[in-house]
Amino acid sequence: MSKTLIIAGDLAAGKSNLAKKLSHHLKIPYYSKENLKEILSDEIDYLERDDNKKLSNSAIDILLHILERTASIGENVILEANFHKEELEKVKQTCEFNNQKVVLLYLTGDIEVLYDRFLYREMNQNRHPVHLTHPLRNVDEFETYVLKWRNEEEVIPRHYIDITGCDREVVFAKALETLKALEELN
Repeated sequence: MSKTLIIAGDLAAGKSNLAKKLSHHLKIPYYSKENLKEILSDEIDYLERDDNKKLSNSAIDILLHILERTASIGENVILEANFHKEELEKVKQTCEFNNQKVVLLYLTGDIEVLYDRFLYREMNQNRHPVHLTHPLRNVDEFETYVLKWRNEEEVIPRHYIDITGCDREVVFAKALETLKALEELN
């Protein structure tokens, strides 16, 4: 049975890095909402916050299209994004229709640790400008944003990976361990 692997989770938890590592290790292509949004924003203006949201929505629509195409031919795929409830319902429906297993790994961690990672990334990692239009000015705003995502209704079971105190290799090992345990259950 083919599989869709979703990498989601808290802001600055290392979702993109994990998706890349899993893609390379498992030899499965991965697609990232953030990468698609960057490509779109290089061609489409996003001066206003609403324009930026439209880019995000378009990137999600592209991911859902990729899922439909890969699932219809029984191919494995990794999607890296935080999907809202309605979008996850589409993912679930598409996977069920195509008899494809779907696994959602959700990276989470201590808010203070995540906020420090967020600040470092924003200041030191040459983030694409499209990601800098919604500043989170303090840890309280950051926590509110993270909790909003954590509290989204669960449509697909989340398999949590706590990244607190872990480097990238440990997070990768935890993800592989989780995936292996899920395979053994089936």
